[in-house]
Amino acid sequence: MISVVGYGSLLSEASARQTIPNLQNFRLVRVPGFRRIFNKVGIVFLSRHNAAPDSLYLASCSTEAVTGSEIICSQFECSAEDFVELYEREHRFRWIEVDTVMFNGEAGLGRMCTGYDDLEYRLNKCITPQEYEVRVGRYYTGRIWRDDILPFPRYLAFCLQAAESQGADVLDNFMDSSYLADGLTSIRDYLRNNPEIQGWREVDTGYSYRPESV
Repeated sequence: MISVVGYGSLLSEASARQTIPNLQNFRLVRVPGFRRIFNKVGIVFLSRHNAAPDSLYLASCSTEAVTGSEIICSQFECSAEDFVELYEREHRFRWIEVDTVMFNGEAGLGRMCTGYDDLEYRLNKCITPQEYEVRVGRYYTGRIWRDDILPFPRYLAFCLQAAESQGADVLDNFMDSSYLADGLTSIRDYLRNNPEIQGWREVDTGYSYRPESV
């Protein structure tokens, strides 16, 4: 079995089971030394959800190492076959092994998605230019990893609802340990300063919505 750490949509067990129905031992853990950051263009927003390639509202959520930060995540185990499917879904991320801490203090390890680099992705994850064209180029021609984009609204609502489903402490952690692509603006401040997105609880995302980040 492979242990997976989820920090976005997979904070919701219902959502996680939509993606991996046979997962085992779903629980909440802390992952020290990381924060969330909405700095990756979600190609799925372009391919399936009618986003415009020239829009700024294209960001899905990634993670990055930051001293002194801590994110509350989900952790669960899945088969190697299920992980291969998850790996394919999250193809544009780098997978790393991270330390996890259960709420009772028990330590563990899990695999988590984190940031990548456009050139490294082309060289190391796409064998040929033709593969890159199939995966990315036919939908989008700019940089995947950017510091000027904003969360795709429906996806942000999906992540916030997933966090809230685990309680107020998890939602607070999500809002305070998650940042826009600029690396400076927390999601809490982003919501506070943009009244038009404060109604995220009323957004009908549906668990069948499977965004391109965990």
